[in-house]
Amino acid sequence: MNKHTVELLERHFDIAFAAPDGIKKLRELILTLAMQGRLVPQDLNDQPASELLLEIEAEKQRLVKEGKIKKPKPLPSVTEEEKPYALPQGWEWVRLGNIGLINPRNNADDDMLVGFVPMPLIQEGYSEFHSFEERPWSEIKKGYTHFADGDVGMAKITPCFENAKSCVFLNLPNGIGAGTTELHIFRNAFRAVDPRYLLFFLKNPKFLSEMAARMTGSAGQKRVPTPLFAELELPLPPISEQHRIVAKIEELMARCDELEKLRAAQQGARLTVHATAIKQLLNITEPDQHQSAQVFLAEHFGELYTVKENVAELRKAILQLAVMGKLAPQNPTDRPASELLKEISEFRGRLLKNGYPSESESRGQIRKQENQQLPKNLPVLPQGWAWSTLMQCALIVVDCHNKTAPYLNSGIVLLRTSNIRNGEILLDDVKYVSEEIFNRWSARAEPQPGDILITREAPMGEVCIIPKEPKVCMGQRMMLARLVPETISPQFLLYSLRDPNLIGRVQDKPVGMTVQHLRVGGIETLLVPLPPLSEQNRIVAKIDELMALCDSLEQQIDANISKQAELLNALIRAQSQGNTAEEPQRALLSKTQVIDLATYRASIGCYAINKLATAPFFGRTAAAKVMYLAQAHIGLDLDLKPEREAAGPLDKWIYDFERQGQGKSWFEVNEKTLVNGRKKTEYRCLPALSEPAAKAESLMSSGQKAKFDRLIYTLADKKTEEVEIIATLFAVWNDFLIDGAQPTDAQIISDVRENWHERKARFTPAELGRWLDWLRREGIIPQGLPPRTVQQSRLGLD
Repeated sequence: MNKHTVELLERHFDIAFAAPDGIKKLRELILTLAMQGRLVPQDLNDQPASELLLEIEAEKQRLVKEGKIKKPKPLPSVTEEEKPYALPQGWEWVRLGNIGLINPRNNADDDMLVGFVPMPLIQEGYSEFHSFEERPWSEIKKGYTHFADGDVGMAKITPCFENAKSCVFLNLPNGIGAGTTELHIFRNAFRAVDPRYLLFFLKNPKFLSEMAARMTGSAGQKRVPTPLFAELELPLPPISEQHRIVAKIEELMARCDELEKLRAAQQGARLTVHATAIKQLLNITEPDQHQSAQVFLAEHFGELYTVKENVAELRKAILQLAVMGKLAPQNPTDRPASELLKEISEFRGRLLKNGYPSESESRGQIRKQENQQLPKNLPVLPQGWAWSTLMQCALIVVDCHNKTAPYLNSGIVLLRTSNIRNGEILLDDVKYVSEEIFNRWSARAEPQPGDILITREAPMGEVCIIPKEPKVCMGQRMMLARLVPETISPQFLLYSLRDPNLIGRVQDKPVGMTVQHLRVGGIETLLVPLPPLSEQNRIVAKIDELMALCDSLEQQIDANISKQAELLNALIRAQSQGNTAEEPQRALLSKTQVIDLATYRASIGCYAINKLATAPFFGRTAAAKVMYLAQAHIGLDLDLKPEREAAGPLDKWIYDFERQGQGKSWFEVNEKTLVNGRKKTEYRCLPALSEPAAKAESLMSSGQKAKFDRLIYTLADKKTEEVEIIATLFAVWNDFLIDGAQPTDAQIISDVRENWHERKARFTPAELGRWLDWLRREGIIPQGLPPRTVQQSRLGLD
């Protein structure tokens, strides 16, 4: 493996950390490079695979002569057309069946305890683990696949094959076992291959996708036939190189495991922080604090750019705030909801008394209206609001025809529960009914534009507004609510019914052991918090505005994900095809916009603050350390000249940046007093911060951004003092390297405690040693990049 391949693979780790499915694709690249002979160096002293094949052939003849094996059927050599790529010196293309035994049988005493392995006990993916049940050999020797310790097993049936259910059998009772018949077994009878080398070959997604196309059988029952398994083309390295390849794969896969854990932890931390912030937002108790809610939403849009789950949670919070009266301001001059309800009652009473919508339906509606009641001790609503049941604030509420309508290929659209999702009607899978069926199914109330439909199950609680076109028929398991014009905004009621906490407002709770469904009475008596009509319209306008911003966020997330995936795929494609002469990333870097140093610094600073401002311990001290590491670790050309301040490396530029940030309304700078009496400077993001933060992304290469993001998220949960230790240790270590020295841990620790600032003596050598180990585990290791810190005596950080 040449130096370029090593460096490019290292860059893949950074890029894979940011890209969707990046780590999964990186695993595939590792295995692909391994099978091409490009993961570890070749050793000309290794016995070439060609000599190993000669030894295997001689061993086969000996075993046949001694009667220990049957004379194997010769398999054809691998043709030039079958070779997908050229192999390194010392390697050979071989047929799997030529270097071992395929699907062998075991001989054992009937009462011997052995391992029984059904398919569920073999894990899928990159896992090598399998378990077993102990059984007497007599119970499983017939009708099952045989195997022994050291054998390689591969699932041969779909979807187990595609899911990479394969393993090397180990630690079986008495060394043998049997199991599912949907396995192919390779026995390494001639010690030609490291079993785990073969296993990694079988788990490579590239191999799985290519082999899946060659499976035989009907859909759902496709299999890899035995001849195809025996004739697999395997790139066979010298046995010593196989061992080195397996060791390197283990090392790199372990790094992938660590990245996955780190990514999951960081993702979980971001979701937790946001969930906590949302919870605090929803717990605002004063009605006049709605402005705080709006400010919170504006501030947090930036941090959600890379977290789609948080956008979904934000959408829910917007709807919850709306029905709590915390999204739009109240106006004391608005006509109160109590008067709206009185007007609705009078209007409805006149129509129902006159037989609307039919004589029989009007009698049922009048009877149900008489039974409508509100429970006691309902939560207090904002001024001008009123509680109501759905029936009390509607003209009519009717159930569907409880029978499946006969479908046609054309006619009137039949709305089924599957056609209603997220407040909208989906017309991509539509059934139709005749005019006659429409009239029968709409006997209680013919659906009209503006009516609201509510599903009772499959799933329950989905809602939509009937549009002007097309004409629709109401299907099963849903109900219709019709409003009195100019009293309730249909769009407001739609948003109210989409409240994530809607079930809490259902008086007649859902029933069902497996599939829950809403009762008819549960929808009729559903509690509705009703604002004045003018405020309903203000709420709808604000929700529409914020939902549009959420749409924009999700589009940006999708665009970023697509860009990251495109870059990683290009890099992996180039590398796996052996094209190491040019990196696709270079083309991207050549397009980087050239700007002045001040703008570049400010953009990078805004990017860091946008990411970290909501972190529990983030403030000026941490901001200064992140900017130092952005230059000294990531390699961003910020031209900082950090001094050896008490709290770690500091360039006084941070103060100019804070003044600039406040002047341009990027963020606010606030100072608070901690419990210990010390001061802490914090930042509160403002909407304008998103522009320079976004600009920073265009000024960094994808590799730099991925590495910077990883640094940011690694430091996000660290306390201020911990960030101080991390940055100081890094700076001291880096200074040694700049000076041409390779320091020991003891030298780094001593320099921190004795040659930095007297306050550093509070950190014990053991504590600093643990953080040095942490730097190595996290891969935050100095390379001697500038800047070098300079000594000073004046303190400048709180």
